[in-house]
Amino acid sequence: MYHSSNYSRTVIKPYTKTYIMKNLIPVSLILIIALALFSCHKDHDAGPALLVGNWTIVSDSTYNSGIGPNGQPTGKMYIGTAADYYHFTANGKLYVHEGTFLIDTADYTIANDTHTNYKMVNLKFSYLYTYGATITGANGAFDITTVTNHSLVLYSRGLTPGGIFYEAITLRK
Repeated sequence: MYHSSNYSRTVIKPYTKTYIMKNLIPVSLILIIALALFSCHKDHDAGPALLVGNWTIVSDSTYNSGIGPNGQPTGKMYIGTAADYYHFTANGKLYVHEGTFLIDTADYTIANDTHTNYKMVNLKFSYLYTYGATITGANGAFDITTVTNHSLVLYSRGLTPGGIFYEAITLRK
């Protein structure tokens, strides 16, 4: 025979909307904060492995259009010597020695130039010695128009108070 006794049952209620929302919001915030903290780091993967190494300077050509219709264009071409170099390290450092008038130390990263569709070297100079002046905190950018195992061409253009400025640097390994 079936005998019923008086006992209390524990009723497990299904999760309510309020219960879920009270627990979901703090957990979501913790995940978002953790994701933000771990994704914000300096990327030292500077770019193409072909860029890394010691490059000798073949030439460094500059051209300035001059100011206005009466401004005289100017241009120079430096021919590299055995002592000149661009040294790109694997951890994003660039060391430059060009003649007696240009000594650079910079951090570099690689990005896409949305205007030209070339890869681009972005430079943040920690130290720049040029023509007798020391400059800190300068920035620059060059399109990588050619990069092979033995050839690298960097090209820059911009508008300056002296007119439109172009620079092409040809390097080789």
